[in-house]
Amino acid sequence: MTGPTQRPRPLSAGRPRALVPILAVLALLSATARAGPEPPAARFEAANRAYLAGDFEGAARRYEELLREGWESAPLHVNLGNALFRMGKRGLATASYSRALRLDPGDADARANLELARAQNVDQVVGAEARPLLLRAVESVRDRSAIAAFAIAWLCLWGALAGRRFAQSASHGVLGVVAFAAAICVVAAGALLAGKAAGRGTTTAVIVAVAAPVREGPEPALKPTFELHEGTEVRVLEMRGGSVHVRLGNGLEGWLAAGDLEPV
Repeated sequence: MTGPTQRPRPLSAGRPRALVPILAVLALLSATARAGPEPPAARFEAANRAYLAGDFEGAARRYEELLREGWESAPLHVNLGNALFRMGKRGLATASYSRALRLDPGDADARANLELARAQNVDQVVGAEARPLLLRAVESVRDRSAIAAFAIAWLCLWGALAGRRFAQSASHGVLGVVAFAAAICVVAAGALLAGKAAGRGTTTAVIVAVAAPVREGPEPALKPTFELHEGTEVRVLEMRGGSVHVRLGNGLEGWLAAGDLEPV
């Protein structure tokens, strides 16, 4: 099986991704307040060493433990996805890469490895709908960047309004222009945040079963009409008991067992 790659060199020839520095610092500072034989940063490095030694199952277990404790970052999801991919769990790896991109849409390693995983899918969806440009633009912006843009625009707006009150009349015109521009930026950044919040409300999932029978209704007794295979990505429309109503990118819908899916 071809392994996941990092640009510009193969992951197998390099090292697993490191946690962002702030996460490692926080882990070390708060290690005494957390359960576990080692600080989280040390356990992350132990997981990396296990990966490099070829113990992909052990590495994945350690990465997952950190995620369960709340130590979440795009590099951590990428490393977990790489370990899962090496274990032959391509569906779960796809979910991990997608989570990394949700946290950091600009993560080149996550995007490259996700495309590698998708290229090995049995199901190649034909006639998939083109995603609107606005939606793709919203998804390409990191959450922290959107929040920062809104906060800066908000401060500039109120700073300009306060300045008009105390500044000399000669400066009122300039401050008015600044306030108007800041107000537009506040509206745009607010719309961006609203779009990202709406996107998080739409559940996506990845098929993790080798083959998942799809039925026309939620009743397990119904005869399957077609199959989806590991790695295929779907949108979740409804859950009813142990069945999930999903839609493919080309609009095709059906019901399958909840255990055949991994939510992203």
